Amino acid sequence: MLPTVTEVKAHLRLEESQTEEDVLLQSLIDAAADYASKYIGRPVPWDDDTGDTVPLPASVRAAMLLVVGDLYANREDTVVGTIIGRIGFVERLLHPHRVGLGI
Repeated sequence: MLPTVTEVKAHLRLEESQTEEDVLLQSLIDAAADYASKYIGRPVPWDDDTGDTVPLPASVRAAMLLVVGDLYANREDTVVGTIIGRIGFVERLLHPHRVGLGI
């Protein structure tokens, strides 16, 4: 199961009663799921060989929350007057779940 709006609010340290941004937060969750899915090369969440949905690994959930946090904090394409350092945790959390990389 994907992170919920309630989980995202806790991650972003927003008050649960703040509902005016719920639609935005859900769209950011959807974008994070799309990003993770494209990065690992399979749907998020995915099914196992028997067709059962695999519980979302904690590392994928954490990566999605980081993506949501970044999208929430940086709502514009350009940042002026600041230095940005990329940590790269998202890719490191998702990489073990990638499929189809070959040998």
